Amino acid sequence: MAMGWFPGLLLLGLLVLAPPSIAMTAADFPTTPPVQERVVDQAEVFSRAAVGELNRSLSELTSYGVAANLITLGRVDYGSTATTVATDLLERWQQQDPQARLVALVETRTGQVALVASPALAQRLPSGLLQSTAEDTMAGQLRRGEGYRLTMLQGIRRLDTVLAGEADPGPPVLEAATPAVRSNVPSHAETAASNALIWVAVLLGLGTVIPMLTWWVFSR
Repeated sequence: MAMGWFPGLLLLGLLVLAPPSIAMTAADFPTTPPVQERVVDQAEVFSRAAVGELNRSLSELTSYGVAANLITLGRVDYGSTATTVATDLLERWQQQDPQARLVALVETRTGQVALVASPALAQRLPSGLLQSTAEDTMAGQLRRGEGYRLTMLQGIRRLDTVLAGEADPGPPVLEAATPAVRSNVPSHAETAASNALIWVAVLLGLGTVIPMLTWWVFSR
């Protein structure tokens, strides 16, 4: 009987030590939303400094009455999406602590990003804004090679701006491709084409002059 606790302890240890690549659902996260550490970096994509910076940015949203959390995971369970997991997690946390809440969830395997908010935020953070921030500001930047820290901060700052009552700044502006500078040095193809035009002009000239000279000689 003294060892009866051992199997349960072993199971708990296996869950704690589970690698980030294990498929996860909302049930795999705490039943109550984290308050002090608002970033749950299950996928382990952030440095300690990045987690601290993101925690501060998320905590600043409480000044607008919004409790926000950022979740990263390696992959969602089969048949689920980042949006369904984020929605389930939001509903689960709302039952424990009902308030204006925002959940951002990133699945690193596919690069999916989901932003879901409680109904109390529908007026201030409409679904179109959340979708654009998740897809264009966050996921879009990830696909272009930006790091997780920068893309997440950009998304949080965009929502912070809107919550402050300012106009939506929109997604990051993509820099236009710099037009290629045309060289003054002709290429091999251009040189060959130029020589061909010269020969054509010479041959046309000879084709006109020679018959005239022949006529003039024989007409005398």
